[in-house]
Amino acid sequence: MTKAELLASIKRDRTALDALLARVSDTRMTDPVLDAGWSVKDVLAHITAWEQLCLKWLRTGVREELTAGDEFGTQVNALNARLYAENRAHALDAVRAAYARSYDEIVTATEALSDDQLAEKPAWAPHASLWQIVSANSDEHYREHIEQISRWLASDAG
Repeated sequence: MTKAELLASIKRDRTALDALLARVSDTRMTDPVLDAGWSVKDVLAHITAWEQLCLKWLRTGVREELTAGDEFGTQVNALNARLYAENRAHALDAVRAAYARSYDEIVTATEALSDDQLAEKPAWAPHASLWQIVSANSDEHYREHIEQISRWLASDAG
């Protein structure tokens, strides 16, 4: 995937997520209505946390939180639980501000990478190309939670 294609996907899917979020009132943003009792606010904090982890990996060239080969396993589940606990008490306004800032940062960081860099498999994650890692922590992640929030909104309306 080229940088232009990746950026287009990130921007498209974030726009779709933001349009969906616009349908959720402030009072419902903190209701524990999603899987595992999460709120929409919790999902925003979760997305932000993963974007920030990805940015840290890009900056430092180190990914200490996960060992290669466990991207969808027990380490991820434990990390998600830790991130949830760390962010759960944050106020909605603070979560929204961090969510907006983080998006700007992931776009800026992606813009700074070349197509060649995005095609490389970094030493800290040799299982995937860099574009796949960025995508997994941005546009793919947005789509995952678009589906989750859409299911809730559909069931809530009926």
